[in-house]
Amino acid sequence: MSIARLAACAFAVVGALLAVLPASAKPPIEAFGDQPTIRAMQVSPDGERMIFIHLIGGKEMLVVMDLATGKRVNLLDATNIKARSIRFINEDYVLLYGSKSVNIGPFRDLAEMGGAFSVNLKTAKAKQLLPPGETGLLQSGLGDVLAVDRDGKHIYTDAFSRSPGLGTGSSTAWVSFDLVKINLDTGLKIGPGIKGSKGTRAWIADSDGKPLARLDAGDVSQEREIFGYTDGKSKEIYSTKDVLSELGVAGVKEGGGAILIIDRRDGSKFQALYEMSLADGKVSAPIASRPDADVEGVITDRGHVVKAAVFSGFKPRYEFFDKTLNADVAGVQKLFPDEAVLVAGWSDDWSKILFLVEGGKFPSQYVLADRAKGKMSVVAQMRPGITDADVGQVAAIRYNARDKLPIPALITWPAGVAEAERKKLPLIVMPHGGPEAYDRIEFDWLAQFFANEGYMVLQPQFRGSDGFGVDFRNAGHLQWGRAMQHDISDGLAALVASGWVDPARVCIVGWSYGGYAALAGATLTPELYKCAVSVAGVSDLPEMLSWERRAGIKAPSYIYWRSRIGDPATDPEQIKAVSPAQQAANVRAPVLLIHGSQDTTVPIEQSTIMERALKQAGKQVKLVRITGDDHSLVTSENRRAALIEIGAFLAQHLGPGAPRSAPAPATPAAAPPTP
Repeated sequence: MSIARLAACAFAVVGALLAVLPASAKPPIEAFGDQPTIRAMQVSPDGERMIFIHLIGGKEMLVVMDLATGKRVNLLDATNIKARSIRFINEDYVLLYGSKSVNIGPFRDLAEMGGAFSVNLKTAKAKQLLPPGETGLLQSGLGDVLAVDRDGKHIYTDAFSRSPGLGTGSSTAWVSFDLVKINLDTGLKIGPGIKGSKGTRAWIADSDGKPLARLDAGDVSQEREIFGYTDGKSKEIYSTKDVLSELGVAGVKEGGGAILIIDRRDGSKFQALYEMSLADGKVSAPIASRPDADVEGVITDRGHVVKAAVFSGFKPRYEFFDKTLNADVAGVQKLFPDEAVLVAGWSDDWSKILFLVEGGKFPSQYVLADRAKGKMSVVAQMRPGITDADVGQVAAIRYNARDKLPIPALITWPAGVAEAERKKLPLIVMPHGGPEAYDRIEFDWLAQFFANEGYMVLQPQFRGSDGFGVDFRNAGHLQWGRAMQHDISDGLAALVASGWVDPARVCIVGWSYGGYAALAGATLTPELYKCAVSVAGVSDLPEMLSWERRAGIKAPSYIYWRSRIGDPATDPEQIKAVSPAQQAANVRAPVLLIHGSQDTTVPIEQSTIMERALKQAGKQVKLVRITGDDHSLVTSENRRAALIEIGAFLAQHLGPGAPRSAPAPATPAAAPPTP
């Protein structure tokens, strides 16, 4: 590809996308609450077709489109399977990944179980892979596609299976993670497969589906072991008991002879990519690393050969091993300096690359680069009901916490408000979930909804967030409601000091851990907020730990949360002190609680406990129960309902947002100063 030719074409595309539109009425709630009109787009192996999920008349259809003619064919209705993503297997088959809430008992009433459907593109017929009746499991727990059989009709993948003779509700059921072969037309397993152990976490296989390596991990001991395979026989080639180890297997080295692993070694604060010899487990020096970011994933081809490392950060960063390809991807990213540019799909020969461009001055777009022809074109808009004028500009800032720790953050400006008028704005403080996660520059439907209501949005990346190094993440351990919450409060203080925010018009809104942080803000720092909204949030930490413990004191999830929140056996008073439900008497502001009835991550009881505590304390509270939806509120109908409730609540207690400015000639937006 000629970068110069591509750049010329791309600038024309960008210019069209950034055309100045007149100020207009804000979009309706469904423009934000509905799932994107087009999402999960992928390129076929030969680069001739696209497949995607298209929201049509309230239904999510799986659609295939011919790139040459633009002809589209609706393959099937995916509305009822909570479709998450799509993957091309070859020219004849795709996998459609989804999930559903199921009753698993006895420890939890519900769990969100994932599964995959094979879709035959010629017949438009879909089959669930490893249906529950075959494995004895309620869902297959299907893992990654490791190889495609030479006949094109079978795949090799890793998947959970249950020991024979044990029922699905048995507390002693022994489950292994096996390497299996699956028929794409029937969805059934071929033969017994290759058994893993109870601790197996991942497999690596060659192009013929033969095992090369497997990763095992202990639930409590923190030990990580990698077993290499020769002639079907395994031997341990590597092990570590480093309690900080997050060792993971990434894929196969180009040319074979080694696998690639993601690890943090030799005292490094960031994860890097390494080669590991299959013969003796010898580990190379880092082959992909950065001094300021983790390797948080890889890009592989359909044979699981690693092509690139993916680094953490507000914007995606890649390191492709092919230098020409690396330069071309970086060149496209430079064409969109204000946006996040994600590599979303590609043809097998990388002659065509699909990019998702979002988070800048225009709504999310799928852009296809034809490297052979030096052309670039917009192939789909994810949210056509939102214009450029409706997008709130997103920017990265940094401020110091009270102990001088630098805290990265994102801000979203109110849509249509001129830079000169960005003063004394009403603010939504929106801490992320996880908490070991982080926000990215993207089209965040919730933040953009607030921006279109005229509110500024702060998304603080408090200590305990992932993506900024192990020290930053571990600094959040045992700091729920303490230093993690201080970081959020200090971000608000920094924006007030900058003159951007009116301190009398601030609401805190969060989802999951962010919901906990919203309730902690209302109870632990009640003087800061005029209102608080918790969606699927935790309110009672002792009760939440007890819920996690139902699977046993040695259950990995319980061990994890106990190490992050605190030990109820030794620190009960410290935990109660930062439990919002037990500090409800401190609340001064109205509180809105929203929770899905089928939430398997944070049970809805966490919101009912908070509602009861606030009512008993004589506080103003409303609980909205969303029937039949999960932790993420995946259906468009339920997201719209949530936004209607939140929008009305903010208007009542925070007042109207900043009005849109009159249309003005376009000028480049200045980067916001660091508070």
